[in-house]
Amino acid sequence: MKKVNPEFLMTAAEGKAWHEYKSTLGPIYPGYDSFIPYMNFVREKLEGYGCIDYLDHHWQMESYIVKDWPNHEEEVMGLKIDGKALPVGTFCMLSASTGADGVEAPMVFWDITKGMPPEGSMEGKIIVIDTPPHPEKPYKPAYLGSYVITDTNYRSDPQPDFEMFEKPDPTINCSWNNRWNFFAWWDLIPLCPNMGGAKAMIICSDMTKGALHGLYDRQKVRPLPTIVVDRVTKKEVLEAAKAGKTAWVKLDSKFFWTDAYNYFMFQPGKYYGTDKDEYVTVNIHVDAMSLTQDNGSLGAIGIARYFSHIPQEERKKTIVYCIDSRHFIEGFEDGNFQHDPYVVHPEVKKKVVVTVGLEHMGEMAARENYELNTMEPTGMPEFSFMKADDNDWCAQHLIQAAAMSGLERADIKVDGRPGIHGAYKGWVRAIQASTHKLGVCVIGEAGNWPGAHTQTYSTMQYFGEKKFRDEVHTWTQVVQDLMDTDSIVYNICWHNLNTAIRKAEADKHLTSLQKEGLLSEVSTIFGFVVEGEYEFACKRLDGSCREAINYCLKNTAGDCIMALDKCIAELKKWF
Repeated sequence: MKKVNPEFLMTAAEGKAWHEYKSTLGPIYPGYDSFIPYMNFVREKLEGYGCIDYLDHHWQMESYIVKDWPNHEEEVMGLKIDGKALPVGTFCMLSASTGADGVEAPMVFWDITKGMPPEGSMEGKIIVIDTPPHPEKPYKPAYLGSYVITDTNYRSDPQPDFEMFEKPDPTINCSWNNRWNFFAWWDLIPLCPNMGGAKAMIICSDMTKGALHGLYDRQKVRPLPTIVVDRVTKKEVLEAAKAGKTAWVKLDSKFFWTDAYNYFMFQPGKYYGTDKDEYVTVNIHVDAMSLTQDNGSLGAIGIARYFSHIPQEERKKTIVYCIDSRHFIEGFEDGNFQHDPYVVHPEVKKKVVVTVGLEHMGEMAARENYELNTMEPTGMPEFSFMKADDNDWCAQHLIQAAAMSGLERADIKVDGRPGIHGAYKGWVRAIQASTHKLGVCVIGEAGNWPGAHTQTYSTMQYFGEKKFRDEVHTWTQVVQDLMDTDSIVYNICWHNLNTAIRKAEADKHLTSLQKEGLLSEVSTIFGFVVEGEYEFACKRLDGSCREAINYCLKNTAGDCIMALDKCIAELKKWF
């Protein structure tokens, strides 16, 4: 591993200045006043660092806005019960509008634990729902994967402030509890269109007003007008709803058609424009509402800044920056896949050999203060959740890069591999759908959202300039390693072979010891690939490795042999 030159790295002050500019814009979303200025800012920075051949794609989309920034609740949201005004924490994305005058109607409490309400019972009402509590132990994998600290393959200091598999205390770090509330709405909101004739909905969260303030969710459906109240306000709302009192709700939202677009920019390598060129892509999304949720583009600028100091002749591959804007729009990336830049430009896709995904960078942790009903900075770095495919080289180089940069609270999970404690490990949600549909190795970061990091109003107080710089340092090192190494080393075929062996059905012919032996054999052979001994590695794959798979798996070796044959076919291209 050739270490990056620290003199070429961006400074912490530069990263801070980029974020200070972004924080003045507010939400970055197609159709918002901030969208085009920010897209232009990123483009101009990339151009300034030597990126060329701007390649864009435009389409018309129905955007959505509630003009609550920079003045939360000013003229656009409201709640009154018995004439008393109560605070509104946020609203649900894509909610219908009550209009500027709001709506007034009797409230009715819907106990979601009892299933769907009787048909017609919600007509003309304002529905009130309480967010379900966290489940009791034993936790199911679906819960473990998002709401607790799980096992990992590498974790840097400082260690978590809570035990593995224990529900984190929101007064220490509120990201996990915020995430629980956030996803609970996802489960509830799709039911709203079935509430025939209801006028509005109030969701009661168990978050403080500070933690809820300006928190944006994402939805695939369009709810009826829906607002969300905090844990203190909800007591009054629930009591009034169960008593059937009348409420006034206002959410002045608007749908409108606008131009959306995304683009590629290229930092050319020595073979740029020839058939020999290969692309290392840096994929990021720019559309979201907070400072750090959609700031992978600023991380990309930091990477481009570094490689602008490296002569083109020394860049063995081309770096492609994919600036996408389908993350928060209705249907998300999968629902708008025809606008995926790689689908629109297949000539780019065919040269991609690996993709790096970046989002949620430079985050600092927050906690809830129940006494004051607020959220406040802890002064501690937030977790940097990172992932790599099941590949010895990728895992080793990502861990080494994080360690060399001095990145605090790096938490790296290698897909498919057991954790260092042999316990449940979960996964890392990293980057837009196209990243995982390119058919190449994926390596990336997704931070620890939502916490204070999916909120319109959580700006520089939850940004860490040193943390951001250390993350950019980490990913610059990773990109350099990917650039300098033959792409066969991180070809997806190795991940697929390891995955096939790990998933092989345990039957009377396959013991856990035999499975570990197969994985060890692949790892040994892969070591020769890393050393460039491609022909020798190929022969051994086709010899001892094939024999071992057939012996251990007998008649169930199909998937493993198919993956093995792919590795052999890919290796043969290199000698």
